[in-house]
Amino acid sequence: MDVGESIQTGNWIALFTYMGFSFFAGFVIGYATRTFLKFVFFISGTVLILLFALQYADLIHVKWEAFENVYNGLIAWISPHLGGLKGFITANLSSAAMASLGLFWGFRRKS
Repeated sequence: MDVGESIQTGNWIALFTYMGFSFFAGFVIGYATRTFLKFVFFISGTVLILLFALQYADLIHVKWEAFENVYNGLIAWISPHLGGLKGFITANLSSAAMASLGLFWGFRRKS
């Protein structure tokens, strides 16, 4: 059974076996990242809307400069770690192209 027949018959196990562990690892990382980001963006958006509404109603005063400083610190801390993840994927997985395809496929939006 070739790859095209595997996809048409819904035999995803055969497809993953054909593509290898690199694809599977990339797919899992992409899916987990997409799920995590959706959750973080929802919580962050809810908190920001709540802060905007409370400040608009003059119930609180928000120091946006403090938020900016925390954000810049977070970005400075996370940037080297993301480079390490990229290095890990390209160095330790036998097929970086298949891992990238799996990452893309896991991260894409489901229709």
